[in-house]
Amino acid sequence: MEYKAKKNLIEVKNENSSLFIEVINKGLLRIYKKKNNTDLIELNDSPRRALFKVEETNDFIEFNIGDYKLIIDKELNFKLFKKEKYLTTFNFNHPFDDVEKRLYYQVNIKIDDKKDYVFGLGDKMSYLDKKGYFFASYNTDDPSHQDELFPSLYKSINYLLFSIDKSFFGLYFPSTYRYTYDIAKTNLDTVKVNNFNAQQDFFLILGKDVKEVTQNYSDLVGHPYMVRMKMLGYSQCRWSYENEEMVKDVFNKFKEYKLPLDYIHLDIHYMDGYRDFTIDKTRFKDMKKLTDTLKKEDVEVIAINDAAIKLDTNFDLYNMLEKNGLFSKLNDKTYINTVWPGESAFPNYADPKCQKLISEYAYKFIKENGISGLWCDMNEPASFNGPLPKDVDHSFNSRKLDHEEEHNVYGEHMVKSFVSVFTKDNIRPYIFTRAGLSTTPKYAFAWNGDNFSLWHHLRYSLTQNLSQSISNFMFNGVDIGGFGGDTTKELLIRWIEANLFMPFIRNHSSLNTKNQEPYAFDEEALNIYKKFLDVRYKFIPYLYNLVYEMNKKGSPIIRPMFYNYEDDDIAYTINDQYMVGIDLLIAPILNKDERFRQVYLPKGEWVNYFTNEKIKGGKFVVLHENLAESGYFIRNNTIIPMFENLLHIEKEKIDTLVLHIYGKKGKVKIYEDDGKSMDYLKDIYNIYEAKFDNEVLNFKFIYQNYHSPFKTLKVIYENKTYTFEFKEYTNLSIKGDNL
Repeated sequence: MEYKAKKNLIEVKNENSSLFIEVINKGLLRIYKKKNNTDLIELNDSPRRALFKVEETNDFIEFNIGDYKLIIDKELNFKLFKKEKYLTTFNFNHPFDDVEKRLYYQVNIKIDDKKDYVFGLGDKMSYLDKKGYFFASYNTDDPSHQDELFPSLYKSINYLLFSIDKSFFGLYFPSTYRYTYDIAKTNLDTVKVNNFNAQQDFFLILGKDVKEVTQNYSDLVGHPYMVRMKMLGYSQCRWSYENEEMVKDVFNKFKEYKLPLDYIHLDIHYMDGYRDFTIDKTRFKDMKKLTDTLKKEDVEVIAINDAAIKLDTNFDLYNMLEKNGLFSKLNDKTYINTVWPGESAFPNYADPKCQKLISEYAYKFIKENGISGLWCDMNEPASFNGPLPKDVDHSFNSRKLDHEEEHNVYGEHMVKSFVSVFTKDNIRPYIFTRAGLSTTPKYAFAWNGDNFSLWHHLRYSLTQNLSQSISNFMFNGVDIGGFGGDTTKELLIRWIEANLFMPFIRNHSSLNTKNQEPYAFDEEALNIYKKFLDVRYKFIPYLYNLVYEMNKKGSPIIRPMFYNYEDDDIAYTINDQYMVGIDLLIAPILNKDERFRQVYLPKGEWVNYFTNEKIKGGKFVVLHENLAESGYFIRNNTIIPMFENLLHIEKEKIDTLVLHIYGKKGKVKIYEDDGKSMDYLKDIYNIYEAKFDNEVLNFKFIYQNYHSPFKTLKVIYENKTYTFEFKEYTNLSIKGDNL
C-alpha cells in the first residue's frame, strides 16, 4: 500500500487498484476509483487552494483536511472522522454481475439505525428521513404514484445528506445514469448505492454544520437562478382553461373577489393539435390581444410546452428539426413514439444546434403572443408507449450518446434551451420543469408533478418540497388542492394553509375533475382562501430576501426544522412543520376533520402571527386551528419586511415598505432590485439595514445603486403603525415618543 500526491490529487494504491482523492476545496472532495464522464452537466469543480496533509503507516493512509480525517485501509475502504469523532465507514465493493451479466458498482456507507438520519434525493414522495426505503434515480412519469413505495419520480437527484450523530456531510454522485439507493432497507446499518455504466465516483461534501454542507453542495451543482419577484405571486391553472372565454372568466372572478393573482397558466388545449409553440385559433382568436389586456391589469400568461414534437410534414418546426437531423434517432432514423399529439419525435436537446434552433422558435412564439413564461412538461421524457429504448441515439458533433446516458438529463437539456429566450431581452427566465437533475435549478425551477386530491398527498407535499429544497431545487412547489381526483372544500383550504409559503404557489387540477379555484365551493371557502393569499402577499419582501440568499449563497427558502435547529433532537423527527428562512415557522393542520394539533416550538420565544400571543419555545404546545386558522409563528425579537394591500406584484408600482417589529429588538437586511431584469448582475440593487433596540429604530442604506420606487416607510410596533417618508440617500433614526 502506498500513495503519491500531485498538486490537489492523491492516489492511494494497493496490489489491485487505486483510490483517488481530488481536493476541490476545504469543503469538497471528489473520491473515485474511476471518474465518471460529466460533460453532459455543468459542475463548479475547478480546484481551489486548500491545505491538506497525508501520512503513511504500514496499515493505512491518513488524509487530513480541516476538521476532517480519512483513514484509508489496505482494501481502499476508508473511515471518516470529524474532530477525531468517528462518523462512518465507506466500503467499495468489487463490481458484481447482475442477472443480465452486467457489471454494477456499489458504495456502502455505515450508519447507526437508532440515531442517524439520511435525507435528500429530491422529489421522492416520502418522509424526510429516507431510512428503510429503496429508491432509484430514473426520471419517471407515473401519474398513479401514491406513496414512498414508488422508487422513481420525475427527477433524478443523486444527493444524500447524512446526519451522523448530528454531524452532517453530503454525497453527490456525478452521473446521468440510473442509480439505486437501498437506504438501510436490506441492512439496518448500511446505505447501499448501486449503479450500472458509471463507476465508484462521488463528491464528499463537508462543512461545519448542515447550512455549510448545503451551501457547498449548491456551489458544486450551481445555485438556483434569480427569479422575478412576481414569480412569488399566486398562479391559477387547470387542465385546461381551454379557450379565451375561460381565461377571461378566471381573471374576472379573481378581480371581482379581490383575490391576489399574478399568473394564469395554459395547459395543452391552447395548442393547435398539441403542436408546441402554436395557438388554436378557434379557441384563442387573438392571443396577443388577450395577454396584452391581462398585462394592463398586471396578470400574465404562462404556456405549457411538451418535450415531443408532432410528426406533421405541414408543421414548420417539425420540418426544420427533421431537415437538420436534430431529432433523436433509432437505427439512423428519427425515433417516433406516441404522446399527446399522436405520433411524435423527440428533439435532440443535447445538441447545441437543436437548442439554438428551438430557442429561436420559442422566442418568436412568446414575442408574437405576449407569453411571459414557459412550463416544460413530459420531459422525463415521457411517452404513451413506455420508456424510450436505451439505444435511442442522441449523439451530437463527435459525442456518442445513447438514451441510457441521456435519459435523466434530457429535461435539463430541454430547459437550458429556453434560458436565452428571456435573457436576450434582459428579463429573468420564467421556466419551470417537471423533470431534472441536481444541476437543473441553474436554468429552471420545478413543481413536483401529478399529485392527487388526497389527504396523505397533502401531508407528503411538505416533506416532498423540503427534500427538494435541501437537494438544490430551492424554488419549488406542488399543485395546490391536488391535480388528480376531486378535492373537497376542507382539503383545498388546508392545502393552501399548509403550502402558503412554498416558493412556487399554484392551484392546478386535472381534466374531468371538480373545479377547485378559490371561489369553486362557497363563500366561507372563498373568504378563507382570500385571507391566506392576502397573508402570502404581505410576506413578499421577506420571501424575496430569501430568493436573494438562495441565488447568492445557495441557502434554502423553506427548510426542515433540523436545518435551523440541528442541536435539537426533536427537530429531526418533525415531518409536519417547516421553517421559512430563520424567522417563520409553519405548523398547519394536515388531517381531515382535525381542529387541534400538537406544534413543536424550538427554543426561544415565538409569536402567534394571528393572535400575537407570545409562547416560550423548547416544548410542544397544543394549538386550536379552526378551518380558517393555521399555525404560523414568528421568532420573537425579529423585524419582518412586508408589503401591504397587494393584488399583484409589480415592483415599480409598490411604493410602501412595511417593517413589522416583533418583540423589543431585532435586525434585518432587506434586498431590493427591479424584480425582473438581469440588471442585478450589474450590481444595480439596494441593500438596507434596519435595527431596533431600546425603542430606537435605525434604518440605513448598506449598498445603493438602484432608484427605488418606495415613497413611504411604515413601522408596526406593538399593534400601532407609524408612517415616515422614504427618502433615498438618507438614514432614519426614530426614538422614544415617535414609537
